[in-house]
Amino acid sequence: MVDQPTRSHRAYFAVFLVVGLAFGLVGPSISLLAEQVRVNIASVGIILVTYGFGYVLGTRIFARGYDRSLGNRLIGCSLFVAATCFALVPFVSMRLVLALLFLFFGTAVSTSDVGCNTLIVWELKDRVGPRLALMHTMFGVGAILSPLIVRGSDATRGDASLAYWFAAAAISIVATVVIFHRAPLDPHLEKRETEVDISKKQIAMIVMFFLGYVALEVAFVTWIFTYGIKTGLSKNEAAVLTSTYWVGFMLGRFATVFLARKGHGILFIQIGAIANIAVCALLYFRIDSLLVPCAIVYGIAAAPQFPLMFGFIGNRTTLSGKMTARIVGTAGVSSTTLPWLAGQFLERVGTWTFPVFLSCTAATVLLGTKLIPKCFPARQAELASR
Repeated sequence: MVDQPTRSHRAYFAVFLVVGLAFGLVGPSISLLAEQVRVNIASVGIILVTYGFGYVLGTRIFARGYDRSLGNRLIGCSLFVAATCFALVPFVSMRLVLALLFLFFGTAVSTSDVGCNTLIVWELKDRVGPRLALMHTMFGVGAILSPLIVRGSDATRGDASLAYWFAAAAISIVATVVIFHRAPLDPHLEKRETEVDISKKQIAMIVMFFLGYVALEVAFVTWIFTYGIKTGLSKNEAAVLTSTYWVGFMLGRFATVFLARKGHGILFIQIGAIANIAVCALLYFRIDSLLVPCAIVYGIAAAPQFPLMFGFIGNRTTLSGKMTARIVGTAGVSSTTLPWLAGQFLERVGTWTFPVFLSCTAATVLLGTKLIPKCFPARQAELASR
């Protein structure tokens, strides 16, 4: 059977666009969700834990379906589940029910996340680098308007209902589009059956890096709105601060399209991590006039790190649905606990803990860039071509 070319990667761009839109709603809407279920912000932070736990479940259970040729059908169905969860959020008045919705939402998002990251590599093969970066750029494009959408919903209805319904509608449309695209086939299936899986040491290095990176990204975007409020900004100013981060994030992801063509991915990640630490130092010393520049620089520096490292690992080993699920699942473990922990410190201890926490995650990323290249040596074909 001849493997006919497919064009699903364009649909995967749309998936990341609406997932970015949905994810970007969570941080700015936390205070509104707390009012909706009548608890304080620290208590409603449980949705971050359940979302992350669901994210891990999706990678451990459903994402294996991509190695069983479920392809775009699995991505589409998971997106419909995500859309349903968001459509129901405005009707919830109990914290437990809200947490369950975010559990299912996290499961659905991780399933689609693994699918897009795996299938785009299968479809584009050695041409995937810039397009993988562009796909991740679409996440930032979707998220950039999310805080403003939440503010618009708050101004119109006094809650986040319109924002969640808008995201649900957008996700449903993209789910329909994906299902009607033919999925690519695994080009390495026969070869992979005879290959040895990656070692425990390699897995440990991947876990360390992505634990640090996801906390670096998710904790910042989830709590920067609240941090802004606690440091004296108005809601509108805090929303602008969040959107500014997403502007920087989008610019960073767009730059990744070009950075992915170079052979210095690890170097760019290291520069980004150092820039993140520098921003945290400015936040710690409370130079409030630099809040907006800090947000945009933090976003630019953080954005390339995930796709560049994912691409680096993909070039050094053969990516299956199972392997991608491990990487994405690690991200889920981090988003299950660390952003929640950052919120607890911010709410119960003080604003100074926020930049300290973030600087620790950036330092972990920096350490990972030193260790991972040693654990994933270049393939022989790669070395011969140099």
